[in-house]
Amino acid sequence: MRILVAGMGTSGYWAAHLALRQGHEVCACDQRTTADLALDLSKLLEMGLVFYGGSESPGLLEGMECLILSPGIPRRSALVRSAMERGIPVIGEIEWGFRHAKGRIAAVTGSNGKSTTTTLLGELLGAHFSDVRTGGNLGRAFCEMVEGSTEETWFVLEVSSFQLESLERFKADVAVLLNITPDHQDRYARFEDYQAAKGRIFQNQGPSDFAVYSTTDKAVAAFGAATPSIHVPFTTAGELPEGAFVREGRALWRRSGGEELLFRLEELPLPGVHNLENALAACLAARCAGVPEGALAEPLSRFKGLPHRLERVGEVRGAAVFNDSKATNTDAVLKALTAFRSGVVLLLGGKDKGADWASLVPEAKRCCKAVVAFGAARDKVVQAFKGALPVESYATLREATGAALAMASPGDSVVLSPACASFDEFRNFEERGERFKAWVREARTP
Repeated sequence: MRILVAGMGTSGYWAAHLALRQGHEVCACDQRTTADLALDLSKLLEMGLVFYGGSESPGLLEGMECLILSPGIPRRSALVRSAMERGIPVIGEIEWGFRHAKGRIAAVTGSNGKSTTTTLLGELLGAHFSDVRTGGNLGRAFCEMVEGSTEETWFVLEVSSFQLESLERFKADVAVLLNITPDHQDRYARFEDYQAAKGRIFQNQGPSDFAVYSTTDKAVAAFGAATPSIHVPFTTAGELPEGAFVREGRALWRRSGGEELLFRLEELPLPGVHNLENALAACLAARCAGVPEGALAEPLSRFKGLPHRLERVGEVRGAAVFNDSKATNTDAVLKALTAFRSGVVLLLGGKDKGADWASLVPEAKRCCKAVVAFGAARDKVVQAFKGALPVESYATLREATGAALAMASPGDSVVLSPACASFDEFRNFEERGERFKAWVREARTP
């Protein structure tokens, strides 16, 4: 088969690698040239890849039988439209990996919390099963992981809305939908389009599969309830007739056979209601995957979370400092703030993604003493918080970090939870978080 892979980031690279290993004739294209790509294509070129750099022209589709689309390329692009007009199948890297994988799949999506939930679920399964492979939108590409898989393999995949757009046959044995809040307005013209993409996590499930979903969000609950699979709902707000909830410091799973203790809240090492929700979802998914009752607490208690997710960096002159660089939308910030009672100096800013800044004001007034705005979105942040809280504005995160640390008193908390993308100053949220931590370490040095 003649295949064109569009986009040569991590997903495209490993989709092309797998296709070449399978004996297909593979071409790839990217708007960047070979010199601009983060990955070295020399191995793929040796395997027979033909690469067209600096172009994603529809003319490259001539003679192609399949287009494998990297998640960063929207389906409204000229390349995709041309492929569909020509009757060429358009699939994503996750779909291509699925067609070559053996074993079972647990897939996780949501606007926020999916990386933490995916990683925790991978560790819970890894404590019981011998071959557990975690990746997808997080870390390793699915196509990289499929080689050597067997019927005993468990794949634990984080799947983004961009990846969900291009699924066809993909099916998760256990699918988890955490939440859907406004995000990626630069990609989706309507919030309903974004919701629909997230809801595809339950696509193709049957009566022996499991759908784990939150009932707090009405859209999430509707997607979960509409699946023909086994329903496994959860909430942190009240109790459910059937499903998981919290009562008197214990996370419980109520089913027809009674109530099962999943874990005690004191065994969860991560702060915040959002991490309680992540833990509920991961533990339910693990039980659905076959981890025995009573086997969750020990691996859960060892879980330390991920970098850049409300990560405690240390203290500067008696003030605790937290790196929550992964919080790239307002809902993530709201969830982070639930971990604090008062005394927060909140760093907000970066490249705006269409955030509803006003939605942050009530919760920020509850627990924040000041807001420090930075980056391209700083004027919008200042406008939203003017008159509600003391707010200062700086062009760069480095300047803002110094100001925030200077504002904080002993017992306060300085929290970078920006509600924005990082691309105005940094390559990604990871670089932003690492730079922030480095500046904090400098401030701690006498």
